[in-house]
Amino acid sequence: MAYNDRGPVSLLDTTVEERVESTAGNGPTPATTPPPNAARPRPLANQWKSVGGWFRVDGATWVRRLTSPLGALALVALLVAGLGGYGLGVGFGGAGDATAAPSSSSSSSGDGMSSSGSAAAAQAKVPAATQQVGGQVAKFTLDRDGAKHFTFTAKQVMWEPLKGHPVLAWTLDGTVPGPTIRVTAGDHIRVTIHNTFPMPTAIHWHGLSVPTAADGVSPLGQKPIQPGQTFTYDFPVTDSDVGTHWWHSHYDDVEQMQGGFYGAFIVDPRPGSAQAAQAIKADVEYDAFVGELGGYYVISGKSFPDTQVLNVKHGQTVHMRLYGVSAMLLHPMHLHGHFFNIVAEDGHMLANPIEKDTVQLAPGETYDLTFVANQAPGSVYPFHCHILTHLMNPGQSMTEMGGLIVLVQYAK
Repeated sequence: MAYNDRGPVSLLDTTVEERVESTAGNGPTPATTPPPNAARPRPLANQWKSVGGWFRVDGATWVRRLTSPLGALALVALLVAGLGGYGLGVGFGGAGDATAAPSSSSSSSGDGMSSSGSAAAAQAKVPAATQQVGGQVAKFTLDRDGAKHFTFTAKQVMWEPLKGHPVLAWTLDGTVPGPTIRVTAGDHIRVTIHNTFPMPTAIHWHGLSVPTAADGVSPLGQKPIQPGQTFTYDFPVTDSDVGTHWWHSHYDDVEQMQGGFYGAFIVDPRPGSAQAAQAIKADVEYDAFVGELGGYYVISGKSFPDTQVLNVKHGQTVHMRLYGVSAMLLHPMHLHGHFFNIVAEDGHMLANPIEKDTVQLAPGETYDLTFVANQAPGSVYPFHCHILTHLMNPGQSMTEMGGLIVLVQYAK
């Protein structure tokens, strides 16, 4: 193998560089073609290895480097390294990752508590929730004009998605989800809200056809309810409102709604009407509010294993209502061991039910599902989100179960 002054001659050494050779007695002479066994131009491969003077080259040399095999390899390596760094950044909490762990807007730590001193001090004054399960059917009084009048208090509580792990929650009457409002088409409704939050609030009646003054969207038609103030919503419920709907905050929604400020609003059809004849008939009803709360993935305010079990008996018909209460995330909900029928979307009955085992639940959506409990007595099947990182609680590994899981448990 031939050698030059910088090492063995390589096949990459095909460039001709102008050099100056010293010839005895004749002074410097320009040469463009090297004589045999003489010092040859520096190979391009060795140019990549050289650190000193690596950057001191002209534009033509840069082009040769970048279009050479080693240059192309270096560019690919840089691209892979950059993509890998981005992936690690996303995997460790990138804001754009739809599967990343949820976070609260108050800089929550692993157990959902605020990491700032001032926020922690404020939370220390917030009382613990006195109830452990939300979604109870609300009671009402009848006003003189026949209106059904509900009265609630908007208040903060420390709520436990998991036992022993309290997080700050924004609630009506101290539970997540808040009270279920269940009425009948044709009813006249009044809902009085007393606000004890440290900020204003407002309630939107999601899916209901209400006057703009009652729609809860500040500043369109309603001023926000200031701390210490009381406001009464007043609206009729019509036949077009029959179905599964919900209510939620429409003031600083990311803070309040994702903090637990939501609940069901179910409108039953008038007795004896055509809608009543088509209504869903089931032995078991189960409401599932799917979202996030204070660093946890929750179903109706709880993370597995503290989610409420769906207890069934063989042969029963089950009616599940799903509510997409997440502020930002999709949750594809999958049922093991069964197929279900989607019978209504956003509160409206479908002319032809859709048979599936997974339904993509987007923010704001509601679904009514029915299925027959046809498995053996004593069986247990999960109903869960199929984004698998949503099946973890803070601090858990991928081998543990948590988050968005409900167990369908058959009586023995």
